[in-house]
Amino acid sequence: MEIMLSQADISLAATPENSAARDLAAARSFAFGGVGVAGLMSEGERNLRAVLERPDASHQLQAALAHATPAGELYILVGLRRCDRAAYQKIFDSLARPNDDVEVARGCMISREPFRQLLSQIQDGRFDDYLSRPPR
Repeated sequence: MEIMLSQADISLAATPENSAARDLAAARSFAFGGVGVAGLMSEGERNLRAVLERPDASHQLQAALAHATPAGELYILVGLRRCDRAAYQKIFDSLARPNDDVEVARGCMISREPFRQLLSQIQDGRFDDYLSRPPR
């Protein structure tokens, strides 16, 4: 007996290969480039890169958005801007813009920055180059 499932019937957490998208959605801080004393890639950037390597990256990112933290939303928008500009723009235009601050790591500095300010930086393409660089 063959069972057919549509993509809508499969939750984001149902398959192991979706773990990067699930972890990305759960991100507690937003960081690109080397962070911390050792200058290592953040877990969020590592997860975003893993999702972007998949052929269904846009679908995974859009599905993860429904459960995303504010930091996760930011990563997802950066990813969609990279892999599906039309989906990115549609979501960007309709996204709620809370006044909340998001934890951000830049190098060795951890701070809190306004969600809206970070959205503006994404729209301006400030994070695009990070994903073009080889991972460290």
